[in-house]
Amino acid sequence: MVLVRPTVITATLTGTFPARPELPLFGMQLVARGRVYWAEKAAWFRNVPYTAIYPHPGQIEARIRFGELAREAKARGEINKVSTRLGKWLPGAAAYIADNMAGYRAPSAIPREQWPSTTRRTYRTMEELRAIHAARVR
Repeated sequence: MVLVRPTVITATLTGTFPARPELPLFGMQLVARGRVYWAEKAAWFRNVPYTAIYPHPGQIEARIRFGELAREAKARGEINKVSTRLGKWLPGAAAYIADNMAGYRAPSAIPREQWPSTTRRTYRTMEELRAIHAARVR
């Protein structure tokens, strides 16, 4: 996935760049079909997921664990190795991280049915947009 930020283009014209928490309002993701085999298009745009900017504690813990494993891989000299683990060629550090992250569950992980993405997929919900619109129309 690629995060396309039209704000970078407009910031060069206007001279101002939005703060990080405001980026989901302006940014978009270019998503490749990948494992979505039923998609007819090769790629499409979508809004930035809410948790990309505001991760929940379990996501933060998983990201910290990933970083710790990357440092361990570097310290062990895994960076210059190549591996065929997981059925594909991977750099040694990536294989080390994949092996150690497999099955990892963050201590603060929340159940799948309570994931923020199931209740709040984008920065602004439809109800919030309607309230903003109603306030501006008055």
